Amino acid sequence: MTLETYLGQWMGTYVRPCRAASTAEGYSAALAHLSAATLAMELDELTPMQLQREINALAAVYSRQAQILFTVLAAALRRAQRLHLVQVSPMQDCECPKHRKKEICYLTEAEAVAYYRAARTDEAFPLLALMLCLGLRRNEARGVQAEDIRDGVLHLQYQRRGSARVPLKSAASARNIPIPPALLADLCVPAAGYLCDMSEMVLQRHHRHVMQRAGIDSPVTLHGLRHTCATLMVQHESLTTVQRVLGHAHFSVTADTYIHTDLTAVSRATSAVFSDVQPGRISA
Repeated sequence: MTLETYLGQWMGTYVRPCRAASTAEGYSAALAHLSAATLAMELDELTPMQLQREINALAAVYSRQAQILFTVLAAALRRAQRLHLVQVSPMQDCECPKHRKKEICYLTEAEAVAYYRAARTDEAFPLLALMLCLGLRRNEARGVQAEDIRDGVLHLQYQRRGSARVPLKSAASARNIPIPPALLADLCVPAAGYLCDMSEMVLQRHHRHVMQRAGIDSPVTLHGLRHTCATLMVQHESLTTVQRVLGHAHFSVTADTYIHTDLTAVSRATSAVFSDVQPGRISA
């Protein structure tokens, strides 16, 4: 049995029926990076060095995807060993690459204001505003319907996957977020249906157009709107509060991602340590 045939059977038997659709999609995306030559190899011909080369090649470009590929292959071939399709999983002698975090790009407060003003006349405004002002993920914003907004509060329970509206992946992602009155007035919530029914690709295009109209020349992506919201919140609220707004399951995710962004707060903290020390030369 070739690796390609086995992975197809493994995905169909152990992954898609047992995991969230988004998880299965992530697995498939990672496995798609495998070369045709490796996929054509028989299971009992696979070697650790062959698989490690595949992982290393991917890690040189996309380190996070390489980590996912490592995890998926390890799980798949561990199962192959239990099924007696291989004597020993070749992944046992492979090493997981380290993830190189990319620098977070976000809008400054002045840029965020300019972006919001430029977006107000755009068809995608409801989605862009929810990401920028409330920190929603793009598919969370795409999944918001009129019925989700009650008494000035967004009750977030669903997201979009393609054209389908499905429950959020985790309990932590489900959250209630008060909407500032000014934003609520600008949203013009319809009587029923989606606030804005738009595909991810089209939404990306609207984001780029708004960036141009706002005169912002920076590499901030659509997801960068969520980073912008979080970064601005960190300057005024505790990380725990920011975690709840963003819907992170673990505090460590919020802390690791955003604790370094507020240099003003860090400066205040370090200055406070010696606030009573008068400037001058210290004698020996």
